[in-house]
Amino acid sequence: MANSFLDLWRAAGREHHAGKTGSLPAPLDRLNGETLAARDGAHPLAFLTGAELLTPYTDALSGSIEVTPGSLVGGEIHARLRVRATKEIKARGTRVSVKGHLVREITQSLTEKVGDQEHTTTWIEVVAAEIANVPLLEIAVPATLAAGDEIDLKILAPAPKLGPPSVHLGAYMVVWTLQVEWDIAAGADERVAAVINVAQNPDLLRSGVISLGPSAMMAAWSEGEVSMDVDPAPPIAPGGELRVNVRWPSASGGRGARVELYADVKMAPPVRIAAAALPTSDLAKGSLITFEIPSDAPPVFDGAQLSLRYRIRVLIDRPMRSDLAAERNVVIG
Repeated sequence: MANSFLDLWRAAGREHHAGKTGSLPAPLDRLNGETLAARDGAHPLAFLTGAELLTPYTDALSGSIEVTPGSLVGGEIHARLRVRATKEIKARGTRVSVKGHLVREITQSLTEKVGDQEHTTTWIEVVAAEIANVPLLEIAVPATLAAGDEIDLKILAPAPKLGPPSVHLGAYMVVWTLQVEWDIAAGADERVAAVINVAQNPDLLRSGVISLGPSAMMAAWSEGEVSMDVDPAPPIAPGGELRVNVRWPSASGGRGARVELYADVKMAPPVRIAAAALPTSDLAKGSLITFEIPSDAPPVFDGAQLSLRYRIRVLIDRPMRSDLAAERNVVIG
């Protein structure tokens, strides 16, 4: 299996496409340019993180927003603004907000006519769209600062109520930021920002708010004669082991059997994370399969027009006939 979840996408490479660039909105604009574009079939986003995309402060400021780790969906964000004005700032006002962006890869193409021939160039470009903007109206930040003025301010903000959490899906990424902005008349706004790692909330998964499928949170599962029991009981923590006790009493013949773990991302083909081959005779009497879950495996979630689910699939490979398969969902996160 891959060393990490993102390695499944990194295998396609990140080779740049000559003359092509990408551009993201502030504050995720630090790497704007050729880093955000690549040849067709590559996955440049899989090599990037939200922190690498972030421009932490603009020219008139120095310092940072220090975010306390541990933010969960539906919980709180604790942070501290510590900045110094490097030059005078006279703003019409200030804004403090929690913003979410969906960063994703898209396929671009351009057709040009050269003489009697048409030539089409295709490439991958990274783009982003804002998915949430939550203003924090109760937090007051001075709009006017003289050069050398400092601000030291604690910030308490709500994390996204239902998500999505911060996730990296290879070709998609959800990035949450905490931003303080100075609205400059007839000029570029000044800004300080930080990436927030908002983890999935296990209580949300257990609550039934997200539709996971009838088998997803069960340790023991069977349908007909096929059983697939998992240990530990879901949700399964990334970086740990998932043991699957699978049994299909009537399994026989064929070229063998496979037990597979898939990630299903909405708007993308399913991705096989791991697989184990075994004789059908072992499947008939029952076998214990152990999968190592990548430490960067993103959690099950819904939101931002995306969703992620995991499923275990057992398959009997039958030559000259359609294969037989059984599946169950399982929650990771």
